[in-house]
Amino acid sequence: MGDAADATTETGPRHGAATVSRRAALIGGFAAAMLAGMPKAFAQSVRFFRIGAGPIGGTLFPAAGWISGAISNPPGSRPCERNGSCGVPGLIALAQSTEGGVANIEALRDGAIDAALAYAGMAHDALAGRGPFQKAGPFSDLCAVATLAPETLHVLVRYGGPVAKIADLKGKKVAVGAEGQGPAVVAEEVLRAHGIGPKQFQAIGLNPDAAAGALAAGEIDAMIFLAHAPAAVAVQMIADHGGVLLPLGPDRVQTVEKADAYLFAAEIPRSAYGRAPVTTVATVPVLLVKAALDAHLVTAMSRALWLAMKVESGNHPLDANTFAAGQIARRGVPLHPAAQAFRDELIRNPGIPR
Repeated sequence: MGDAADATTETGPRHGAATVSRRAALIGGFAAAMLAGMPKAFAQSVRFFRIGAGPIGGTLFPAAGWISGAISNPPGSRPCERNGSCGVPGLIALAQSTEGGVANIEALRDGAIDAALAYAGMAHDALAGRGPFQKAGPFSDLCAVATLAPETLHVLVRYGGPVAKIADLKGKKVAVGAEGQGPAVVAEEVLRAHGIGPKQFQAIGLNPDAAAGALAAGEIDAMIFLAHAPAAVAVQMIADHGGVLLPLGPDRVQTVEKADAYLFAAEIPRSAYGRAPVTTVATVPVLLVKAALDAHLVTAMSRALWLAMKVESGNHPLDANTFAAGQIARRGVPLHPAAQAFRDELIRNPGIPR
């Protein structure tokens, strides 16, 4: 995955567009050099597919890496039926580090990347041209290929510290991630439900990995982030530094649900961290593309993701129901027509779709 030294802050086609990490640029340059030395017919068979993955150290970056591996099938790979790659023939997918979901969607609209990961509420705002996408207007051809497993909100503090409940975060330093991105927006909504407005706490723009170090060192009072439990950063914080997860009361959960249709009641189970279950909220990350993306490619990607889910059982980041649920309620945007057709065929014929 890499460390913080691999990431740089760069400029894009316009303010907020996804930015390319130094590592992604090096990978792209290396791949281009490889293609330059290949026979012409072989080189022409390769297609690169860039996925906006969010910041390195964020919870969606590893998911984008898994998706990239699942759909990739470079020329010369061992065929699927011989225990080789079951991805899209000739496709090389790259997880590209970015500032977050807003940047991902703007870069997808601009054509700077081929797919984007973002949370459902943000995807719906982009589709409707609301919130951070109001100036650019509705992204009317935004659609989904798949949904990822729901991510639960974690509110993590130090044991014995100054914070015993979420309402105690008023006036405190709280790591929420980059300003305006999905996790920060959700954190603000949850704090608002507890009577804490955006100006009543000090938001710190650290990703979960960096925030855990700051929390352990006493530099911040809490960290709020979205993750599929158990999250490695929370496991380590709880085991090594006495981290404590704070619950949302049922009434606060209802307040959050009423404020944001794409946040829903959830529970972090005892099995996740070996502690009492924690009442919280969750949302769904979505793999987004443009409706104009080639239907044959989307069908092949859908098939590759479905096969990877089957092979890896529960050890994958996708929602177990991503090819079973047709509702838009939690996804925020419609499915790409080819992804919808794949899902419909899978329901009719549960075998491996061709």
